[in-house]
Amino acid sequence: MPIERIKEAIRDTGTQDDSLRSLISELDHFEIARRFHELNVEQKVKVFHLLENDEKRQELLYETDMDSRLEIQENLDRDYLAALLDEMPEDEATDIIQELPDEAQEELLSKMESQDADIIKDLIRYEEETAGGLMTPHFNKILSNNKAGDIFTSVRRDPNKEITSYFYVVDDNDKLVGYFKLRDLMNIQTSALATEFIRPSTPKVCLSDPCEKVANIMGQEHLSSLPVVDDKNVIQGVITFDDVLRTMQDSASEDIYTMVGTATVDPFAKKISNKILARAPWLFTTFIGGLVSAWILGHFQTTLADYAAVIFFIPFVIGLAGNVGIQGATVIVRGLATGDIQKDNLAKVVKSEISVGILNGVIFGLMCGGLVYLTSESLLHTNPVLGLAVGTGIFLAVSIASLMGSLTPILFINMDIDPAISAGPIITVINDILGLAIYLATAAYYFSNL
Repeated sequence: MPIERIKEAIRDTGTQDDSLRSLISELDHFEIARRFHELNVEQKVKVFHLLENDEKRQELLYETDMDSRLEIQENLDRDYLAALLDEMPEDEATDIIQELPDEAQEELLSKMESQDADIIKDLIRYEEETAGGLMTPHFNKILSNNKAGDIFTSVRRDPNKEITSYFYVVDDNDKLVGYFKLRDLMNIQTSALATEFIRPSTPKVCLSDPCEKVANIMGQEHLSSLPVVDDKNVIQGVITFDDVLRTMQDSASEDIYTMVGTATVDPFAKKISNKILARAPWLFTTFIGGLVSAWILGHFQTTLADYAAVIFFIPFVIGLAGNVGIQGATVIVRGLATGDIQKDNLAKVVKSEISVGILNGVIFGLMCGGLVYLTSESLLHTNPVLGLAVGTGIFLAVSIASLMGSLTPILFINMDIDPAISAGPIITVINDILGLAIYLATAAYYFSNL
């Protein structure tokens, strides 16, 4: 692996900088960026400076984990860092600058070229995972009265310029009229005006639209670029699939890590102490849940003392309830993230998930309750009413867990809280507590009426 070879070369005290530079130049700097967190700060800075050109330094800075990126920036001269960011695409430079404290942001922006700084200031205004935060202000803008021949001539005039295949047609007020692709330009008469060969419909997104919506439109329309407009239909920039893909990957990773109660940003790169601090609050909820569960067991100790067989089925009841709750929450959270769940079908999906949970409660309640009822005397040497307690407890616990799992994501969204938490440790602990309480209360009810 590239990072292992770098580690070995650094550990070898006889390795000269020139030899290390040659080694680094041979390796894939994207792979180095992915494993950069395995080096200490001094090694990171050294490797960063030994990269053969600023383009690779920019790419490594952007692709590596946030902790490593901040450590490198702290050890760079501010003028050099500003110059480095100046040469990067504005949307990528914005992502990096946004991670810095306000004072550092202002200092860097003051050292950058005024035009780039103004663009970045505009982009910083938008949230990171919105179309406004992801867009680039550079795109092919065509006036509606431009002729096809003139457009084609301007494209050929600068062969070294990177030309994207999408062209956006605007009126005199920069309002979006339509778009066409490069191949449309190749198959039209040179005298045709831009408005004569634009496509009949123009998919677009607003500045505040979330990344999930952008991804959905791109997928549905099979486009690799979308125009971003304000509330007056004035085009502000374009958003490309690579930025959307990166953001969606980060968002999916964040949701998964949130659901298991760990660090949501660069969990592989964090130091052990930081990992402990990130995970301890979530584990503390489990500790509190354990205390509450112990209190519930103590409250029902009379029933447990008289009918010890009740204890045998506690793991089964809370395990079923917990899994059903997590299944419902995961389906809702993922559907909201991908856009498959919208306002018009939200109630239908939630109703479906609750129905599935309740029916599973009926099925497993009957199965397990019936089995316990039939074998309670011969195998467990206890009253057959235990089967009724187990079956009813499973049905009630699973039904409540299904309600919790399906409705809490919606509740958290309305409270502006990441819905992924609804499938995390807090809800898992709550489901366990409720499942335990419901089961023991059901058992106590049945056995008290014997």
